[in-house]
Amino acid sequence: MNMVSKMVVVGVAGSLALVPGSAFGAGFANTAQSATSTGLGGIGAANPDEPNSSYYNPAAMPLRDSFNVYLGPTLIMPLVKYEGPNGETSQTERAVLPPPNLHVSVPFTDTMAAGVGVVFPYGLTIEWPDDWVGRDEIRRQSLTTVDINPNFAYELDPAGLSFAVGAQFILASVELENTTILREDREVDAHLGGSAFGVGFTAAAMYRPIDPFTIGVNFRSGSKLDFDGLAHFEGEEGTPFEGTFVDQPITTSITLPHAIVAGASYDLDKVFVEFDVGFTMWNAYDQVDLQFTRECQEGDTGCEPGVDTNPPTSTIVADWQDSPTFRLGVQYDVTESLPVRAGVAYDISPIPAETVGPSLPGNNRTVFSIGTGYTWNKIRGDLAYMAVITSREIANGKQDGVYDTFASLVAINVGYGF
Repeated sequence: MNMVSKMVVVGVAGSLALVPGSAFGAGFANTAQSATSTGLGGIGAANPDEPNSSYYNPAAMPLRDSFNVYLGPTLIMPLVKYEGPNGETSQTERAVLPPPNLHVSVPFTDTMAAGVGVVFPYGLTIEWPDDWVGRDEIRRQSLTTVDINPNFAYELDPAGLSFAVGAQFILASVELENTTILREDREVDAHLGGSAFGVGFTAAAMYRPIDPFTIGVNFRSGSKLDFDGLAHFEGEEGTPFEGTFVDQPITTSITLPHAIVAGASYDLDKVFVEFDVGFTMWNAYDQVDLQFTRECQEGDTGCEPGVDTNPPTSTIVADWQDSPTFRLGVQYDVTESLPVRAGVAYDISPIPAETVGPSLPGNNRTVFSIGTGYTWNKIRGDLAYMAVITSREIANGKQDGVYDTFASLVAINVGYGF
């Protein structure tokens, strides 16, 4: 693999790994899609009163008897600190990322409802200092995905059982910058960008065998994303590498994983408790094949003119593993209009030691949250804070060292019709 191939492969792999692999990975992705759920540790599959039911369990929509809307941002503030094997240290630039969420639903009859949700499930911008020792792996990356999710739900009245099905329309874009160090006084910067579109589906069910007790399950399918992008280089002018670092289109494909969450809740008087177990089939992310488009030219080494591209198609091995998540949330109603909430969660990392890198130094994560809200007539407001903590040591040659990640999330939502 020649120099430009290695650089672009490492860069694109780092950015695209964040698309399927973040699901709250290292605090960079946004699974906090409502202030209510965020305050409860991220639960929601078995909460009939979760206001963003489009995302957590759309089978709850027929349980409401009027139009309702819920929207707001989740402010994500990630920070990664690095300590190398020789004691060198660095940390990412501080940032506030405000991905929004939206839920709207309308009942058609006493047993049928339809709705739509719009969420930014994977969104981040992370930037290391220009002189960071690992800038040849990653210097800056920005990822945005938009998931538009229409749903239809039906309740088998009076059985206490409801179902929902829906579609997902996913738009994704990614940008990345990294550096190749040619020599001590000469570096080449790479700017990579691409976009993709994918489709998927959702299915959910909710069952209430007795009034205080609810069981729920929510499934969100995977989706194939075909990325088309461009590699652009700066700093190669006037060097012997000017013919190597050539701007050109690049393409690749990844598959987002299937994810399922099941939960059980108990609502008695002023206390509501829910426990959720999630399972994400990360094995869908086993490798990325990165394809270049510049044809091999006469005189190029390592390729055959008229047959190969230069650089040739390259494969990035990920070998991620299926992993579970455990969440517990408790709500206490101080008054009929004023609840307080708390939650904890523990996520098992899907990333093996052999392939983990500084673009996503994720590991098993501990999550703590608190929240509150207030309802006046049909208007409500909710506020929550969540802390995500993880640490990972990399010892596979991809900028070895210890990466400590701390992310603060502040979720703010307002709603009508609840």
